[in-house]
Amino acid sequence: MNLTRILSILFFLSALTFAQNNKNTFDWNGYAQFRLYKNNNSLQGFRIRRAKLWVKGKVPKADSFTYKVMGIFKYNKTGYFSLLDVFGNYNFSTGYLRFGQQIPEFSLQRAQPDWKIPVVERASIINKLIPAAQSSARDIGVQVHLNFLDNNFQIATGIFNGNGANLKKHNPVNFLYTLRSFYKIIFSKNYWWHIGTSVMYRKINNTDFSLIFGKNNLYSGSDFRFGFESSLKLNKLEIQAEYIKADFGGLSAYGFYALANYNVSAKDQVVISTDQLIDLNKNTDDAPWLNIGYNHLFTGHKLKLMVNGGTQFNDNFSLTMQIQLFFN
Repeated sequence: MNLTRILSILFFLSALTFAQNNKNTFDWNGYAQFRLYKNNNSLQGFRIRRAKLWVKGKVPKADSFTYKVMGIFKYNKTGYFSLLDVFGNYNFSTGYLRFGQQIPEFSLQRAQPDWKIPVVERASIINKLIPAAQSSARDIGVQVHLNFLDNNFQIATGIFNGNGANLKKHNPVNFLYTLRSFYKIIFSKNYWWHIGTSVMYRKINNTDFSLIFGKNNLYSGSDFRFGFESSLKLNKLEIQAEYIKADFGGLSAYGFYALANYNVSAKDQVVISTDQLIDLNKNTDDAPWLNIGYNHLFTGHKLKLMVNGGTQFNDNFSLTMQIQLFFN
C-alpha cells in the first residue's frame, strides 16, 4: 500500500471521528454494495461491487462555500482505496461554481447516484461513452451550474484537463469542454416530463480509449460526443431513455438504453430495461441486452435488495443479487 492510499485512509478515519462532534460543520456517510453474481457459464462468485465514504459541509465562516471529499474501495487486479470527488462549491442565488475533481456533467443516468438508480449497473453507453469513463467518470476542472424557473430548467458547462482524475501530469492540449441542459415540464405532483441534451469536445493525442476501441489502440485526433435524454413520471411508473454518440474523426460509437420502473408498493419495484452499445472493438458482442429486475427497499435506499437477470439471447447472460447498506 503506497503513501497516497495510506494518507487517504487516515484522512477518512480522522474525518469520521471528528464528524461525531456536533460542533463541527460537516457530515459523513457512506455505503457498500455486496453482490452474488453469475456471468455466462464461466464467471460466478461474491464481490464487493463498491464501498464509498464521504465527508461534506460548509467552510467555516464562509457560508457561501461548501465542499465534498469522497473515496471508494473497488477492485482493479486487487482491492484498493482511491479518491473520487475532491471539490469545493461557491454557491449563489441561481446556482453554484464547482472547482476540483468532479463529474463532468454529461447524461442523465450518470448524474443519478448509483445507490438510487433502479438497475444494478448503469447502461453500457453511460459506462463507456461519457467523458472520463476510464477514470471513474471524474476529471479536474471548473464547472458552473445555473438553475432557472424554480430549478426546472438547468444548464451546466465546464472546462476540464481532459485526461481524467487522480493523475499527476496534465497535457495542456487535452482540455475538455462540456455542456448539458435539461427542462422539466411539471404536469402535477407525480406527473412530469424531463428532456435534455449533452455535448462535449476535445482534441487528444495518444489517448487510451480501450473501453471503446479495445486494448492497445491509442487514439489521436478530435473527440466529439453528444447525447439526448428523456424521462417520464406517471405516478408509480417511471420511463427513462438516452441515446449517446461519439465521433472520432469519422469513426463512430453509439448506443441507447431504455428502462421502465414500476413501484408496486412503497417498498417493492419491478424493472425492465434494454440497452445496446455499438463500439469500435471487434472483439465485443454488440447485440442488445434485455434485463428484468426486482428491488425491495427495506428502509428506502438505506437498506435495499436488488435481483436482476439479463440476456443477449445468445450464450451471454447475467444473474445478480445485491444488498446495499448505508453506514449512517
